[in-house]
Amino acid sequence: MRYLYILLIFLLASMEMQAQDNAMLFLRGVPQSMQLNPAFRPVKGSYFALPALGSVQINGQNTGFSWSEIITKGQGLQQDSSIINIDNLANSLQDNNLLATEASVQIIGFGFELGESYLSFDINHKLKAKIQYPGSIMDLRHGNWDYENDKPINHSLSDLYVNGMNYTEFAIGYNRPITDNIMIGARIKYLFGVANVESEYFDVGVQTFDDGSMQVRSNASFLTSLPMKIEYDDEGYVSSLSYDDDIDRGDLFTNENRGWGVDLGITWKPMTNLTIGAAVNDLGYINWKTRTTRFYTDGVFEFDGVDISDEISGEENDDEEDYWDQLADDFKDSFKVSEEEISYKTGLMGSFNLTANYQHRNWFNAGIVSKSYIVDGKWIPETTLAAALTPGNALSTVFTYSLRKNAPANFGAGLALRGGPVQLYFVTDNLGSLMTPETAKYVNARLGINLIFD
Repeated sequence: MRYLYILLIFLLASMEMQAQDNAMLFLRGVPQSMQLNPAFRPVKGSYFALPALGSVQINGQNTGFSWSEIITKGQGLQQDSSIINIDNLANSLQDNNLLATEASVQIIGFGFELGESYLSFDINHKLKAKIQYPGSIMDLRHGNWDYENDKPINHSLSDLYVNGMNYTEFAIGYNRPITDNIMIGARIKYLFGVANVESEYFDVGVQTFDDGSMQVRSNASFLTSLPMKIEYDDEGYVSSLSYDDDIDRGDLFTNENRGWGVDLGITWKPMTNLTIGAAVNDLGYINWKTRTTRFYTDGVFEFDGVDISDEISGEENDDEEDYWDQLADDFKDSFKVSEEEISYKTGLMGSFNLTANYQHRNWFNAGIVSKSYIVDGKWIPETTLAAALTPGNALSTVFTYSLRKNAPANFGAGLALRGGPVQLYFVTDNLGSLMTPETAKYVNARLGINLIFD
């Protein structure tokens, strides 16, 4: 499990790509579409997902930039080289930007008919992470003074938000018709939290006054549940963090980080060939009680400038070195990090989707899905158009076009092949990210192997 934390940190720090498996909603005959709307019934009879291979999924996005907007060709003498283009990066960012990723592995899954009802069971291991960051973070490259207009520059990073969690869910799903045209479904989930990082509040800024003096403020708090060793300085403040090698794998699952979740769905057929669906996923919470810590800092540092006359004249001054040492100590003392043990509760980063699917022919259907989720109180929407071809039980295909924030052109596709009871499938909402990953702001893929018994 140590590598899961390395992966969590890597994804939080470097994901450049939340596509949301929208193509999966229209790929006929794949049982895992019930995870997106528990009222769906894509298969008759029963199914069994191969352990750890039934569904392997990764979604990601970065609404702010792609790598091709950071690494560009140089100009002039550097035209044969690649450079880090900070100005181009700054121009790519919006006022508020979202970096997010979601990964999951279906450890086991199966389902079967029970009269008119359908019952399913899943164990899934999930990783979710979302970071909201302001475009103003790039203004730091200009320093704290506008020399062209001779006025100070102030900086605020208060819109930063971080939430990442790793957990395992045990889920039981159930759906059944309540009329000839309406199907309802629900999935109840018992959750075991493995790790979590969430910013409780974050207010960091730099204010520069007309006389050139500066005031740096820091008022921030992070809630964590991580296998860490915390070391302290002589005054009792946090001095360093490191991974706790004494934690064994069993401790990560047999802990007190528990919670509940639910997915709810409904489908309605207002006419023979049209099906309307709605679902809300990942409503719920986890109570974090094991290895929990609240890290917080609250300080103000004031800087009135430095006398550099000795550097200009070349004279030595013993007090100068003492001044710089004292300045460094004052800065460090202003932003000391404290910690306390605390229990806290987090949500599951839920989402809501609406679908419409029109069955024009037995082998052809077209549809649309609108999906939304909320990050730090902000609504993030996305829309996907789909066309699906199903020439027979052995082959299902889907082609999609998705509209998302700051990346309107995303073409996707899905394919499911079946020979006897064995089904292999693959879906992605962004084919371009597979062919040109350096330009991708969104990437997602899901693949798996099922056994289906009609």
